[in-house]
Amino acid sequence: MYDITAIKNYILYLKKECGLLISLHIGGMDHIIIPSELISFNIHENSYCIYIKNCEQAQNHCIAKQAAIIEKCAQGSFCGICHAGVKEYVYPIINREQTIGFISVSGYQCENHHEYLYAIATKYGFPEAELFAAYGALRKEIPNKQWVDTLIQPLCDMLSLAYLKTENNENQEQSFCDQMVRYLKKNHNQNISSTDICRHFNCSRSHISHKFNEKMGISIKQYINQLRIEDAKNMLLYSELTVTEIAFSVGFSDSNYFTGIFKKQTGFTPSAFRKNFIQNQNAKHR
Repeated sequence: MYDITAIKNYILYLKKECGLLISLHIGGMDHIIIPSELISFNIHENSYCIYIKNCEQAQNHCIAKQAAIIEKCAQGSFCGICHAGVKEYVYPIINREQTIGFISVSGYQCENHHEYLYAIATKYGFPEAELFAAYGALRKEIPNKQWVDTLIQPLCDMLSLAYLKTENNENQEQSFCDQMVRYLKKNHNQNISSTDICRHFNCSRSHISHKFNEKMGISIKQYINQLRIEDAKNMLLYSELTVTEIAFSVGFSDSNYFTGIFKKQTGFTPSAFRKNFIQNQNAKHR
């Protein structure tokens, strides 16, 4: 059996010790990533991308572009620039010469970023001053690709091996509730509504709510909040994003509401949760 914990720990090492902002893009690996803790890495963790994500049209454009990235991955790893002007390294995850997903090492400024920023400000209505200020938080120098290659290739290999060991189970029939759980895990950090869920499964709201509550023992909204809080815990511990940025990143539109839900589930405010972790880490190293 492949070791999800080992994959997770290596990603955290790359983020914490090497300073690389890693995100996993599912492609054909949804049966591995969605049910596991790895789903929390399906997010770009920088304040600029979180700012862009607040515009639903811009976020949908980012998602739509992933198909083109997977197609380009056929040529191997590359350094590219997204539609919002963020420079990134992209690494394909390969199985039997097919790209089944990709890894992004992102969060860097590009040389001609002004052109990108003016374009998306016009297209999506972002205030230029806010947009440029958010972009300024990105890193100015991109690391040497050979160094990044050396660090990312083991992760590609681990994910490819995980796929190889589980692909025989990929087509197992799922119950209706299992399908809903997979859908929610895949989309919980987006602004999904009960209408979106009903439309996706072509069922009434009452039917979906009843079936989900019967199997899971909680409402769909409570389950989505649980997923978001788990993502938030990881980001509080292993990123330098503010509480507000984390709230928006995991899918909450109100940081005060996020703080209330977080405290209800964990017993701590987000800030206290982070502070407590840092204090414990410092105590271990004394």
